Amino acid sequence: KQLFGRKHDNLLFFSKTNKYRFNADAVRLPRRKTHMKVEVDEQGREWQTKRDAKTGKVYRYPMDHGALCPDWWIGIQQLNRSEKERTGHPTQKPLILYERIIKASSNDGDIVLDPFAGCATTCVAAERLNRQWVGMDLWDKAHDVVIARLQKEGMLAGPDGTSEFLFTAGEITYETEPPKRTDFGEVAAPKLRTRMRVKEPGPYMSRADMYAVLLSEKGPMCQGCDRVFDDNRYLQLDHNTPRADGGINHVSNRILLCGPCNNLKSNTLTLSGLRRENKKRGYMARTAWRRG
Repeated sequence: KQLFGRKHDNLLFFSKTNKYRFNADAVRLPRRKTHMKVEVDEQGREWQTKRDAKTGKVYRYPMDHGALCPDWWIGIQQLNRSEKERTGHPTQKPLILYERIIKASSNDGDIVLDPFAGCATTCVAAERLNRQWVGMDLWDKAHDVVIARLQKEGMLAGPDGTSEFLFTAGEITYETEPPKRTDFGEVAAPKLRTRMRVKEPGPYMSRADMYAVLLSEKGPMCQGCDRVFDDNRYLQLDHNTPRADGGINHVSNRILLCGPCNNLKSNTLTLSGLRRENKKRGYMARTAWRRG
């Protein structure tokens, strides 16, 4: 083995704006008694006292007001095979980990979303902390797993209708149809619907060959704004999905653009994103030429 032992995971912390919720007091850790001197005030509260050797300044820390949790979360161990909360899901994480994240990032009654719900650890943690929750997963048995996990945790009402959490399986809204899209009807991966009417010349094609194939398929038209050009020199070969985002250097991921569209697209937009931006700016051609 030629690697260091992988003993931790990285959690990504991000927000759409700089105004986000962070409940520091909800995730403070109990202070441990150390070599620092412990004093008791008149109200009976314990304080740890530390004197700075250089400045002589005295710092006091209340023992009943825990320290802010650092970004290295010591104390949360991975689930072993004998843990009661084990479900058999290969990527299951400890419940205490999710509870700390939810406590820090939400308040009572907030909605918690997990787009990769797996064995429903997020759902259980959110329910225990009195949050609303939404769990999504592509696994066709995800709904059954959520029900089974909530039953195991004692969160579903029994046959007599009694439950500590007054929660029943009928209160779980289960959807199988994808939500209605609001992105102007553009497909997520336009290259997947591209149908070449010419046979691929092989695994490798030169730029000139790709240009010729696309020109014969699309005609002398910019795919970004639908403008038709009399001179093919105004059309430039570009990638649909940028190489920086994993786009392949293959004719199925190539498009023809005019100079202004190529500059606007840069290396950040896909073809659908470019066309959407052109529509917003009014850059689309009023009439579109199509090859018969």
